[in-house]
Amino acid sequence: MFDLIIRNGIVVDGTGREAFAADVGIMDGLIVVLGRLKSGARRVIDADGLVVSPGFIDIHAHTDELVIANPTCESKLTQGVTTEVSGNCGYSAAPKGGCQNLADYEESLERYGIEPAWGSMSDFLDVLASVPLAVNFATLVGHGTIRSYVMGYEDRKPTSEELAEMRRLASQSVREGAFGISSGLIYPPGCYADTEELIEICRGVVPYGGLYATHMRNEGTDLLNALSEALRIGRESGVGVQISHHKACGRSSWGTVKDSLSVIDEARKHGIDVWADQYPYTATSTGLGTMFPKWMYDGGRKEFLKRLADPDIRQRLKEQMTHDTESGWIKDFCGWEAVVISGVKTEKNKSCEGLSVAEIARRRNSNPVDMAIELMLEEDGEVSIVHFVIDENDVKTVMAHPAVLVGSDATARATTGPLSESKPHPRAFGTFARVLGKYVREEKVLSLEQAVSKMTGKTAGRLGLRKRGIIAEGYSADITVFDPERITDTATFEEPLKPAIGVEYVVVNGAVCLEKGALTDEARRGPGQVLKLERSR
Repeated sequence: MFDLIIRNGIVVDGTGREAFAADVGIMDGLIVVLGRLKSGARRVIDADGLVVSPGFIDIHAHTDELVIANPTCESKLTQGVTTEVSGNCGYSAAPKGGCQNLADYEESLERYGIEPAWGSMSDFLDVLASVPLAVNFATLVGHGTIRSYVMGYEDRKPTSEELAEMRRLASQSVREGAFGISSGLIYPPGCYADTEELIEICRGVVPYGGLYATHMRNEGTDLLNALSEALRIGRESGVGVQISHHKACGRSSWGTVKDSLSVIDEARKHGIDVWADQYPYTATSTGLGTMFPKWMYDGGRKEFLKRLADPDIRQRLKEQMTHDTESGWIKDFCGWEAVVISGVKTEKNKSCEGLSVAEIARRRNSNPVDMAIELMLEEDGEVSIVHFVIDENDVKTVMAHPAVLVGSDATARATTGPLSESKPHPRAFGTFARVLGKYVREEKVLSLEQAVSKMTGKTAGRLGLRKRGIIAEGYSADITVFDPERITDTATFEEPLKPAIGVEYVVVNGAVCLEKGALTDEARRGPGQVLKLERSR
């Protein structure tokens, strides 16, 4: 007697091979039989006309400690995600203390009911083991988190002792279960690190099989040099390189992805272990602070706000940003009309959500540079944006490359509660369904088998996940059942909190967590597991 049989489905097994008809027998959280099954089960799902695939693995997520407040990971589960990989772009929840101000950090989590009762990566993963997770959770350790833990937000080179300590922390975090280290080289304090620092720290994770996932130093006019730096880090340290959310931002850079993908191909031919990932949209999502020069952040957010309030510094800043708007990188990045406010803290500015900085400036009889400065002051330096700077043809070009995986670059969101606030990027609810609906069914950029492998088997192999990501006997029963004719992302930039449709069932470690698009009691009981790096790749 099986615990669960999924009958009559078309299996797309995650390897990339052609789909085939089979039943899937599940017992004790594992796929135990794949074929035509006549025996009974405690529960049977009829998947006639549906695709049975491995559960999707979100290789680039930002849920981090918020998974404690949102253990069902509603926005991910409803689009078929069964494994969430956080700790990206240089930030991770551990080691705690790697933040600008520990008191501010703890206060920021209070509104979610989270008490950060951990220190090391091991502590954090132990805390998560007691949380009823509906999906599996894995994490990287953030270089920015480690750097701020050791030397704050100072714009300088580390001492030899500080560099050794950063390498030690990276190594320790991977030994304790992190899947590698990530960098965010446009964000402070990561932007203050030079290449040699990153090479040395990455050397600390290589013996344990950790990879290096990087939000590169530039994704616009200097994209190829930034990619060259990432590949140098891989070549000289020996670490596997994961290019995060690969794209070319700004009109003058559109089309450059053809060159960057060729560079990746050449690097792979010469033995560098490099892959990339992508979200399927033409807008990024980040903080408004990325529009400000990095010298403003030397010393951290409080120093940034002091500088904003200083009339002399503010005038210097306005001159620099006005120049950038008229002839520099902000103009190349499509101007202030393309910078849309997606999240603020104060009620005063809630009406700004969904509006561009240019439109807010017009409504307030200001100019965009002054408006950006005022918003940052009024919101204590914490303003989220959606930035429309990517070319649709580039999205398709990157997606079609065989070494590019799928990642949302999003925090798991909810339709109610604190994680339903603001107007986040629709990728939180739509990424995987959008690939399967728009780019597979409608535009045929990928075959169904290719797309599923980029979301499952290839990703599991990239991370070194054992016995996950493929529909095969002996593998964990993480399974997504979807209608290939209906699966669609419904979340939009105007209404970003709308769940995907067409995902009928999601099974996590043998438990049915989504049924007919709705979360189940089993999801709330938490069958998800905390995953740790187990071996060298």
